[in-house]
Amino acid sequence: MTAKGKKGAGFAHLVPSADALAAITEQAVLVNAPIASVHVLPGFNHRGRYSGDELTSETLQELVKSIREHGVLQPLWVRLSNGEYSVIAGERRYRAAVLADLTHLPVLNFGVVDDERAEELALIENAHRTNPSIVDQTLSGFKLLTRRTGMNQDELVRYLNQVRKGQIPDTHGVGEWLQATYGTGISVWAQQRSKILNFTPEELTAVEAKQLDVKAVYELLNVKDQAKRRELLTEAVQRGWKAEDVRKAVQALTPKKVHPLLSSVDGLRADLPRLKQLTGKEAARAQKLIAELRALLGSGQQG
Repeated sequence: MTAKGKKGAGFAHLVPSADALAAITEQAVLVNAPIASVHVLPGFNHRGRYSGDELTSETLQELVKSIREHGVLQPLWVRLSNGEYSVIAGERRYRAAVLADLTHLPVLNFGVVDDERAEELALIENAHRTNPSIVDQTLSGFKLLTRRTGMNQDELVRYLNQVRKGQIPDTHGVGEWLQATYGTGISVWAQQRSKILNFTPEELTAVEAKQLDVKAVYELLNVKDQAKRRELLTEAVQRGWKAEDVRKAVQALTPKKVHPLLSSVDGLRADLPRLKQLTGKEAARAQKLIAELRALLGSGQQG
């Protein structure tokens, strides 16, 4: 069991080597459990939390077919809760097994563990079994880090940026944990992954459904008008826009400010052909004004 709230503790153990993973699973007991004794705790599941589509009967059909033919090949990770098994990792397999009418499930029972340890075990299992999406990685990573450091999300993002800039030391060992867990460091999480915390539910769903690249949604964050942001999201998904396309659309919403003098010059261009109509004193005055303007521009360049 890891120590709670221990400042400066490294988190590299959360994604262990193969030998360390074997040591962790040896702590559990493999059980062929009646499916009726296995339950999912509301709010604990890491998958399908953004759109819900991943856990519908329609999207599970391929897995259901595989389970009917071969059974559940990888045991679910569970813990004891009120005398029954609560799923730590493997809800998708559990729901598919129910649809496949299985009566029993292979489970690795870790016994009675608290929510913090269960979150760690879920992260370990998911990291070794699959290639989690960037949204899953980010939201799960920030959730676990806020719990371990005692900071809320805003405080944590500020902490990451301060460490990145060298303003404070990494007393929580966050950089070590991020590198060991995701292969990315504090700079990536401070400057990029933290932006995902500001995605709307619709934007999260678009990324999870692979309708839009996460970098394209980064560009939408520059739109302050929420209604226009939703419109651009819809258009980006329908047109299959890349980040560059979204960036151009966002830039088009904010016309470039034109210097008032340049606006005057645009009007003057239309009048220049009339200079040849000037004679006498008017021509001399115009020539003097042009000379003054050139001198003014020349002195401005030199200064």
